[in-house]
Amino acid sequence: MLNIGASEWVIIILLFLILIVGSKHLPGLARGIGRAVGEYERTRTSIRRELEKINTGSNTGIERGITMPIKGPVESERAKLEVVAQALGIDPNGLSDDELKRLIHERLGSIR
Repeated sequence: MLNIGASEWVIIILLFLILIVGSKHLPGLARGIGRAVGEYERTRTSIRRELEKINTGSNTGIERGITMPIKGPVESERAKLEVVAQALGIDPNGLSDDELKRLIHERLGSIR
């Protein structure tokens, strides 16, 4: 195996690029690589910010005053509907699942 250090590899790669691309096109190639790296960093930062919003709850209903008192998994679809309805101030007693879904949908639509 060749005993070449890191700095020698950089020189070999630069010489290879000059031979393949040409010295006239090398600045344009460097700009393109720089733009791609910049776009990657902007996207990574944006995704990190969105994940932080999700983790802190700022992208949920908290800013609208909605709190869901869910302590753990619910037993059924009906139990989930009742928890959501109560969090929205809807009395679920005597309502069918379809009526609850409709009222929840209407309430969430009016909050936006």
